[in-house]
Amino acid sequence: MSSPPLINGLPLRRNGKPQSCEPCRKAKAACGHELPICQRCRRRNIIAQCTYHPAPLTRPPISPVEGARIQKKVGSATNSAATRHHGQHANGVSNLLFLVNQRVQDSEDIRVSSSEFLGPTSFSAVFRDNQANIGEDLLVMQAEDELSSDTNHEQDHWWKSERLSLGTSILKHFPEQQLCWRLITRHILSCDVELHIPSMKYCLESIWSTYGNFLNEPRSPESLTTMAQTILQNELVPIPTCRSTGEWLESFTGSRLRWEIIGTFFAIFGLAVMSMPDLNSNSLVKEDEILRDRRKYARKMSECAEACLILCDDSSAVNEYVVWLMHHIHSLNTFYSGDASRQLWRRHGAIASAITSLGLHRGSDATNSPSLMVAELRKLIFVAAFISDKQLATFTGRPPALSRRYSVCQLPLDLTDVELMADDETLKSIIDTKLDANGWRKDTTVTQSTTGRAWMVMAMIRDEILELSLGPDIGSSYLRRDDVKQRSEEAYASLPAHLRLQPEDPMFLQSPSDMLILRVNLSLEFLLNRFLLERLPDDGSQQNKQDMLNTAKEMLDRIIILSANRDRLHEHQVGFSWAIVYFGIPTAGVLAMELLKQSKYPHLYPLTLPRSEVIQNLSIFIGCLGSIRPTQGNYTLCVRMRKVIRRILDQVLEPVSAFNTQLTPSSMEAEPQFVPDIDISSVMGPTDDADFTEWLNSVDWTKGPWVNSY
Repeated sequence: MSSPPLINGLPLRRNGKPQSCEPCRKAKAACGHELPICQRCRRRNIIAQCTYHPAPLTRPPISPVEGARIQKKVGSATNSAATRHHGQHANGVSNLLFLVNQRVQDSEDIRVSSSEFLGPTSFSAVFRDNQANIGEDLLVMQAEDELSSDTNHEQDHWWKSERLSLGTSILKHFPEQQLCWRLITRHILSCDVELHIPSMKYCLESIWSTYGNFLNEPRSPESLTTMAQTILQNELVPIPTCRSTGEWLESFTGSRLRWEIIGTFFAIFGLAVMSMPDLNSNSLVKEDEILRDRRKYARKMSECAEACLILCDDSSAVNEYVVWLMHHIHSLNTFYSGDASRQLWRRHGAIASAITSLGLHRGSDATNSPSLMVAELRKLIFVAAFISDKQLATFTGRPPALSRRYSVCQLPLDLTDVELMADDETLKSIIDTKLDANGWRKDTTVTQSTTGRAWMVMAMIRDEILELSLGPDIGSSYLRRDDVKQRSEEAYASLPAHLRLQPEDPMFLQSPSDMLILRVNLSLEFLLNRFLLERLPDDGSQQNKQDMLNTAKEMLDRIIILSANRDRLHEHQVGFSWAIVYFGIPTAGVLAMELLKQSKYPHLYPLTLPRSEVIQNLSIFIGCLGSIRPTQGNYTLCVRMRKVIRRILDQVLEPVSAFNTQLTPSSMEAEPQFVPDIDISSVMGPTDDADFTEWLNSVDWTKGPWVNSY
């Protein structure tokens, strides 16, 4: 056997890169390749173990008998899947999901991958801290155990015909090329894109350039089975450490395509469909026939994405691409199951678990990432999950799954997608010249990272507020309120001026539509932080209640701004609908209830509430709730809130007929000395269904949130 080629005295791997030393290779860590001892081994004081093996992965050859057995098994599974292709496609992807997922749960080995994060209290910490004394035998044993487990997994699991058939069925539903690009363009235009756009486009191009012969119509069962088999094989190979943008892109595109990428595209296609405006029957094209029933099409895309996630479960460890897939499935599910569904909450918990399993909560920089670009993309992954966690916890009133107390909450640098693709030296130069000391751009360019940074600033304050609102010591939480409120004001003031809403500026309404909705929603997030603080239990001060009403009124005013500009925001229907539900419902509910108290007890009501203005704004808000489409997951909640607010306005505008029926002889004899709580059952009507009545009685109108069991 010939010796491997050398460069600078080091043996080269098959990909042309220098071989890592044995300790770095076994720990799957980045080696500096210094001779005679690498810097990592010097820092860890294991100089004696730092050696460069010329052929570290050499293994005894597989016997002819074993090789024939494996080849026969693979061929049998492939032929079986191909012959049954038509029958299983008739049932679709969803019918295969239960069977395959059950087999995953029944046969999966319980194991911990060496690439997953284990903290200082973990079972392996004591050995890791004393590696200099005990050597690397423990890591070697763990790696060998994983390899053995993966080998069994490959033979007993991956090549089973059900799994291959599932992959084939998934590919059958991948949209044709023209529709793919149409949906990607729509997603970029109308949704909050959280992926690296150039990479997303490159991935789609590589799918069609590499597998176009398999995916072009008409698609044959045999060709799709071959493609699925290739992708399943790719899943068995761990994603390599990449030190450049080119290497990073090549690690999951082209012939190395993975189910994580396919599934993410399915979720993106579903998001794009759900964000489309109503179809114009006078200008239908072929694709519009497919998209006529958006909810049905989005569910199909979601099923395919979920199936891809199942096929990812057998990889040796979770990776960043799996987290992105989970995050996009989560986002898609909000459209048709609502933000408070149990299914969505479970999926969110899985994302939080994956984040901590990868160690993304411990921060990401050049010291623990192979490149600056990868470090920044990991920050964006964590930021997206952290922001979603705080918003979902606020909406449901449940404790968040990710906490700043256990996380290094780094803000991504304010760089464009194109700048992120530069090499490390160029990227460092861009950072020095285009960013200020705090990581914000010196110009007014708004990037994906800009929005992520801004929302993350608000989310870190929200995490503190949730501790006060949902923690066990809520009775004394008002003592910390002023401090948190002041820091919330400072956090919003720290945002660049072009991101902050300045209503006194008459030109702010002339902003481009994407900037208008971004600025209004960021200001609403800031006001919601203040609103939540002012709703905390206090010492009975009327001033704090007045502040809460003023904040609620200001929030409703800004939602009315969005409503008045709905024609300009037609491409941002997702952001508009989200603002209606997330910001509008709690503030409108509080204002409606206070308006009812003011109308029923005008002489006792101690607070200042502009009756006419609030009635007008609530009437407009009723129209906003009516704009939520039946295909959206929060539609039922919006219908019920619309009915409640309308009934309250009816009672406010017709007080005699509404309230005389509620009076009793005892209530007329003595007027109360203070404003009592309003019995919300008074807004019910004789035609209300039982579900609405039960939901109405379950709502705590003084505290919220108002998403119980709808």
